[in-house]
Amino acid sequence: MRRITYILILLLFTAKVQAQDLQLTQFYASPIYLNPAFTGANADQRISTNFRNQWAGLPGTYKSFLVSYDQYFNNYRSGLGAMIISDKAGTQGLSNNMMALSYAYDYRFHRFWSLSMGMRAGYGWRSLDFSRLLFGDQIARNSPTSLQTPIPEKVSYMDISAGALLFSSMEWIGVSFNHINRPEETFLNNEASLPIKGSVHGGINFPIGNSGGEGRRDEKPVIVTAFQYRFQKDFDQFDIGLYYKKPMYFAGLWYRGLPGFKAYKPGYSNHDCVAFLVGGMYKNITLGYSYDITISLLGMTSGGSHEISLGYNIVNPKKPKKHRSKIIPCPKF
Repeated sequence: MRRITYILILLLFTAKVQAQDLQLTQFYASPIYLNPAFTGANADQRISTNFRNQWAGLPGTYKSFLVSYDQYFNNYRSGLGAMIISDKAGTQGLSNNMMALSYAYDYRFHRFWSLSMGMRAGYGWRSLDFSRLLFGDQIARNSPTSLQTPIPEKVSYMDISAGALLFSSMEWIGVSFNHINRPEETFLNNEASLPIKGSVHGGINFPIGNSGGEGRRDEKPVIVTAFQYRFQKDFDQFDIGLYYKKPMYFAGLWYRGLPGFKAYKPGYSNHDCVAFLVGGMYKNITLGYSYDITISLLGMTSGGSHEISLGYNIVNPKKPKKHRSKIIPCPKF
């Protein structure tokens, strides 16, 4: 029984290594998590928060929280940011946490195009409440387990990420790599380096109609499209979608999956979810809500996933407008 217990623990934490990165449907709503090159990209100060409840219908769901702050310094053509992540899973007190700092340098090489290069360094730690685990001898004898704690209840590590972003006033495309230093975050005393995770992402804004007058560009209706392709060791994922945005609200549809391109086993269609997005904007505040409908083999038993994003742009009224002209054409979260 003890051997089985160790095997189950090993499987649990090996699988968790592949899934410890946050899964965000509204990935564009947390730009400096998506890519450190986004740091300072809105040319002002920005606060972004995200909360996600993954597979709400299952016991011991994944609950993730992220908050970030970034600011642009025009005199240095640089952005600085900070980020805190907390991810809790299961009923055994398993949690993943990280605090990180990011930096990006913006190089405007053309009147309409800029290139941003960014780095992020983080300190992460994982913890487990060992007292919540149930072992076989506890069931058989209805008493505390005779097995001594085989693993530490907390591990910590450093994590390095880097990225690049090419953008104009209407288009953007970027690439980022996380876990470049291959940190070891396993509770077990074995080599289990976290695989490098890559991401290719981009988007285009399509202004439509008019604002009913001369109005500013950001008052016109816009169709926003975005995509993200992620890959990590043997696993990959593709998100694509669009939404319609007016000055006071937005709504859209997203899809996640790789049908026809890759199947992890015969007969598996590789569909993950379809997500609906709604939200509103008031002055410098943006609130978004998305709901993922699971279309994979897990089906509706998962209960879907809920995600809320909240963003606030702190605009300095004393800053000349020309210093705020480098806004990336993605949602102003």
